[in-house]
Amino acid sequence: MSKSKGQLQVEFLRSVIGAGGKIAKASFSIERGPGPCNPTYVLALDQRGALTLQELPWTQELEEYLLHEHPTRMDILDEERDRFANLISNNLRALEARFGRDYAEAVFVELVAEHPEYDLQRLLKKVPTPRPSHDSVAYRDCRMLVDHAIAGLQNTVISSLRYPDGQDTIRLIGEALGLVLDERFHISLRSELFPD
Repeated sequence: MSKSKGQLQVEFLRSVIGAGGKIAKASFSIERGPGPCNPTYVLALDQRGALTLQELPWTQELEEYLLHEHPTRMDILDEERDRFANLISNNLRALEARFGRDYAEAVFVELVAEHPEYDLQRLLKKVPTPRPSHDSVAYRDCRMLVDHAIAGLQNTVISSLRYPDGQDTIRLIGEALGLVLDERFHISLRSELFPD
């Protein structure tokens, strides 16, 4: 059986680290807009004094490696925010496949609205989602998974990536959630096309 692109990426990085190399710098880029987003990591690998750049398309395996096995921060905070927004969006897409897009989005919005610490009330007022029914197993399951995705990311940011457990990290997660809301519901685009 052939290995996936993500498995090959992780094996390559493991071999570099195993041979005494290190990730000297890391950046994340993603194209914003209505089309494909093409998230990409660019890693500067220091291999015994020789610095090489590796551009690696985002894969789930690569993300898991850079979050858990070899925790790697992005050098620029805005890129970290974009990375976290990408993670949240991918988790939301998985929930949509299971519960349906409208339902998963409605539960996501409801849960985010219950967390004023993320300071997203301005965006949430512009999000056109219905209130999900709370009287079903699907609601409990979907809500638990959304909560786990957001809380899990925040815990990983603190425990693995060593961001401080405080207001700056909450703001960073809030900005990532704000990007997801803005892109999913075209808030900025609607404001440009139809100003108040």
